[in-house]
Amino acid sequence: MIKILSGGHRLLVTARGATRAGTGASCSAFSAALPKAAAGQWCLIRMGLPAGGEWWGKLEAADRARGQVVREAFFGPARRRRGFDWRSILLHVPQAADCLELRIFALSDAAMAPDLQLRVLGRREAAFRLAAQGWRSLPNALRGERLGRIGRIRAVLGQSALRRGQAPPYELWIDLYDSWGAADRLALAAMTASKPSIEVAVVAGASEAALAASRRSVDEQWAVPRGGLKVIRTQADWGKLAGAWILVLEAGEILAPHALACFAQAIERHPDKRGFLADLDKLESNGRRQHPSFRPSPDPWLLRSGFFAAGASVFHRDSHSALWPVLEADAQLARLSLARMGAAETLLRLPLILTHCPNLRHMAAMQVAIAEPAPHADLPYVSIIVPSACRSPHVLQCLRAVLRLTDYPCFEILLAVSQVDPADTVQASILGQASKLSHTRVVDLRLPVFNYATVNNKAASYAKGEVLLLLNDDVVPTALDWLRQMVSYTQEKAGVRAAIVGARLLYGNGMVQHAGVIMGLANLCEHGFRLAEREAIGPYGLAYLDREVSAVTAACMLVRRSLFESLGGFDESFAIALNDVDFCLRARASGARIVFAACIELYHFESVSLGRHYQGTRAGLEAIEVRQLRARWESVILADPFYNPCASLEPAREFQPAFPPRQTPQSWIGR
Repeated sequence: MIKILSGGHRLLVTARGATRAGTGASCSAFSAALPKAAAGQWCLIRMGLPAGGEWWGKLEAADRARGQVVREAFFGPARRRRGFDWRSILLHVPQAADCLELRIFALSDAAMAPDLQLRVLGRREAAFRLAAQGWRSLPNALRGERLGRIGRIRAVLGQSALRRGQAPPYELWIDLYDSWGAADRLALAAMTASKPSIEVAVVAGASEAALAASRRSVDEQWAVPRGGLKVIRTQADWGKLAGAWILVLEAGEILAPHALACFAQAIERHPDKRGFLADLDKLESNGRRQHPSFRPSPDPWLLRSGFFAAGASVFHRDSHSALWPVLEADAQLARLSLARMGAAETLLRLPLILTHCPNLRHMAAMQVAIAEPAPHADLPYVSIIVPSACRSPHVLQCLRAVLRLTDYPCFEILLAVSQVDPADTVQASILGQASKLSHTRVVDLRLPVFNYATVNNKAASYAKGEVLLLLNDDVVPTALDWLRQMVSYTQEKAGVRAAIVGARLLYGNGMVQHAGVIMGLANLCEHGFRLAEREAIGPYGLAYLDREVSAVTAACMLVRRSLFESLGGFDESFAIALNDVDFCLRARASGARIVFAACIELYHFESVSLGRHYQGTRAGLEAIEVRQLRARWESVILADPFYNPCASLEPAREFQPAFPPRQTPQSWIGR
């Protein structure tokens, strides 16, 4: 039953179940059919509950036929009116959505069914409401380079509703999703009864009280450590350890009671691994847990930083036999040395918070690992492929900027034009000027219709370089050595060689446009840390750290030509967008490494030439290409191997707690 309310709908809400924690916290789930008129439109959605009690709401727009959530976001702040607490959200409902799923998170018992109201907005009202919500961000969108300003404003306002949403606090996440009960203890005890025992080594510090706190947490373990606790006070003490598996702990770090049992179970499940890391959080002086670190999986680039310095880690003693005698009596340095010794593939991250740290010193220790450029004689020839319609003067500005701000000695620029129109005087003028630029060749591909994938594929056949750099015609470098640095990641460095390199891209006002692609973010894939401030380091520095990712954008993508050709280039069935994501995922499936190089920055005046990806004659392609990517890479979209299953998939909340997480203690145990 749907009752019309002043141009809107009151939706019939059906309960779907509830989750309750021993503390009284709860998550209640509801569903409601979505009016057909709402699909593909901006909607104002309000949810109300009787006043009293603290609660938060999350909305998921779902495609029931395919069993997919296609859009999700948290409702905004609560406002009291006529005995009800109301939360609202301004949401663009995807065309595929036919159902709304609701989650109500409360600090009390399960909530009653909410009053849910929906109103479809016209374009003018939607624009007005977006501007009203995002006006504080508009000055940032307006400042900086004029080029690409409209795209920045659109991006800022599009995310304003999402950024206005309020997620529940971490304490509620702990109650609901990091709760270990008696049944879990029994299950772990049965699973680990004959599993490898672990020796615990605690590196002492200046505070005996900190050492005592760590000792108490070891005494409270569900699984008994081998030989009790060993205290490391000098370098020589490392040599006295005799266990096959050794857990390294810093004095003051507190082990969760189930930590040893979980590490033991992981050792049994993964006999090929030689080291195990886990997630952690910060323990405040008042005993509250805050600031969780939902870590990505270890990779060669993150291991070079200090990112994995904190938190309990377990290592195989014999596999690291050469290191134990020379380890420093410092837990963080010891863990970094042990983690870096072997290949990243020999380490496994457990998506469980097993350590509570009073002082996460590794935040200050982290630095971006900048690769050393190779000597001139070893530099490969690079072909920079720039697809362009050449109908806007900004193309010449960008080409000249690339030539002016590149000190790389051996490269060419291929300006790839899909269609040259003899009657277009603006295009003819731009092409004439471009052909006179140094290092530049104009390639007329003579394609009947624009297809971004086809343009890059055909242009690559004209390239002379052994390395290809795919570069949009609205991208400008910020430093002379940008291309040297990108190429250096493809060179053999300490046994690590990237096949694909992506850069950190900035909007014209300095806000982040791209910091690697996270699969599943925004319910499909999205650029990490989009619209973050340039100086923002992100949770535990991840926005500024080189790291392995599932994909990077082709707005600036360096790829070895041999790999590009072996994969057949871009899949041309992705005519407009997502072809770069598909290519990267195919490359990863072939064993190639893809790195986000955080130290390399370029400006990206997004979609200045082509415009928005899906508009006009291209509007109908969006659903087709999205559906195709989902069908081909569903498993990666559901579980990005370089992202944490406990971390959020809502844009602007990267690496923050997911409500709900995609893995819980119970699912990890197998219950």
